[in-house]
Amino acid sequence: MSTVLAVATGTGNSLFAADRIGHDYLFFAEDLISGKSVFPDDMDRLGIIFPVYCGGIPSAIQHLVSDVLAERDNSALGYIFAVATNGGLPMNALSDLDKELQDHGLAMSYGAAVRMPDAYLPLQKKAVSNDKAREIAAKAEEKLRIIASEIESEKIELPGKGLLFRTVRRFSRMASTPRQNGKLRIDSSKCTHCNTCLRICPQGNIREEGGGIVFENSCISCFACYHRCPEGAISYPGAIGQYKGLVETSRLIRR
Repeated sequence: MSTVLAVATGTGNSLFAADRIGHDYLFFAEDLISGKSVFPDDMDRLGIIFPVYCGGIPSAIQHLVSDVLAERDNSALGYIFAVATNGGLPMNALSDLDKELQDHGLAMSYGAAVRMPDAYLPLQKKAVSNDKAREIAAKAEEKLRIIASEIESEKIELPGKGLLFRTVRRFSRMASTPRQNGKLRIDSSKCTHCNTCLRICPQGNIREEGGGIVFENSCISCFACYHRCPEGAISYPGAIGQYKGLVETSRLIRR
């Protein structure tokens, strides 16, 4: 019997949260979707750890449920829990995941949200300071200790649906659909071709071409590439500074 964590993360906030929850296995959601990783047959507890995108779940979590979980034998799976990390408000993200699970014959037993430093550039142009990030992280750790204890005891706590759930869910699905982010730019005079950006992109949306970096059409606006570039060579209109995150960049490498 085993506890497995499936983690969707860009800048590392959700991985930071996952590190504080007891588990036997930890997989990136994208690796489970691609088949690079596989859920163990003896999984009886599953934790889904993810950032809130546009008030709902990221597309990777949607596909994890519909394309991976829905296609396996889950008869041994007795406890599904979720932890949402949010820079602003969690909105309906946990209810969104609960509904996604129900649509595929599964059920959430527990859901909780924890505030983390905000990395979303369209709403927060100035990167959170190191001092502020540490302050938020300290409070997050306190809450995560409680969450981890409740999960260990298999507490049942279901998320409630907020007002206009159906409308918000529809909007969040549209807004979080992978697409081209034409506002990100590479400063070739700063780029050292270390390939950190393409190696940590959860979507595999960045590639090298002709000696330069090219953004493709499946960006989820996690902004990991912007915040984690060691040379600050990636820009976004109006954005100032970088949020360096709470886990080492090396732990975010996917390829």
